[in-house]
Parts: sequence; C-alpha cells; structure tokens
Amino acid sequence: MKKRNQKALIQYLFIVVLRIGVPLLIFYYPIFSALVVTFLDIIDADFASNRVLSLKEYERYDKILDLWWYTMAIVYSVFYLKPYFVFLLFLYLYRLAGDIIFFIKNDRRLLFFFQNFFENAFFVVFFGSLVNGLRFIISGSNLYLTLIIAFMLKIFQEWLVHWKQFTFKKNRLWLKD
Repeated sequence: MKKRNQKALIQYLFIVVLRIGVPLLIFYYPIFSALVVTFLDIIDADFASNRVLSLKEYERYDKILDLWWYTMAIVYSVFYLKPYFVFLLFLYLYRLAGDIIFFIKNDRRLLFFFQNFFENAFFVVFFGSLVNGLRFIISGSNLYLTLIIAFMLKIFQEWLVHWKQFTFKKNRLWLKD
C-alpha cells in the first residue's frame, strides 16, 4: 500500500478548511464567497487524488462539504433571495434526499437521480439579483428560460460525472480502500 503524500495532504486539508470557512463569508462578501467556493470545489479532487484519500473517502467528504455550502446558500436565500426561497428550498431538500441516499448506499451513480438543480438555480437567482448586468436573466419569463437551460446543462453534467464517471484528469492516484 502506498503511503499518503504528506505535502498533498496538507494542501488538501488547507482547501478543506477554506471550504468550511469561505461559505460563511456569503453574508459579508456574497459574490466573492460563491466564486471561491466553486473554485475550491473544482480543484479539491486534484489534491485529494494525489495519494491523500481513496475515491470513496473523497466522495463522502466532498458531498459533506458541498452540503455545508448548500446549507449556507439556502440560509442566505432566506434573507436575501426571499422571492425565490420556497423554490430554492424545494431544490435543496431534493438534493439533500439524494445526499442522504448516497451516504446510505455509497453509490454516487444514485446522485444522477437526485440532480443538483439547487446550486444552479441558486446561482441564477443569486447572480441575477446581485449583478446589475445580469438582472435580465431573472426578469419575467427569462427566469424560466434561464432555469430550463441551466437544468438541461446540469442533467448532462451529472450524467457525465455520476453515471459515466467522467473526469478530465485520468491519472489520479487515489489510495486503495
């Protein structure tokens, strides 16, 4: 069995600390927080897969950290995205149900059936509300069209990631379970 890469472990732990702390900044620096959380979620697998965690360990930690972010986002929605809160809450609970099933069954393909529409819808109304140049995406029927497009793209992405288990980086060095 290969030893853990200590340097990558420290880097990964630093990213985990950021993934825990940065979502709290949504109440003070919302756009910064959302962008940094998204960036960290994209890059953390590169560090975890460098002989730091097994794929199964990473998937569980990643889903917990994702859920933490979604929870901060839904709390933010209560205060700052009130017109969209009920819709976002429904999507949040739908994904939460999928996460719970994932934690019980430990099969990430199940997440394909519980797509993460919450984060996409949140970003649409979040950026549409906060960025003047994007207000048109939440105006009238544009909101529905934007959400349909976002959800269609999300379905494709979830199919690639959770069903086909596609990754850009083929030579990941996951630890053995």
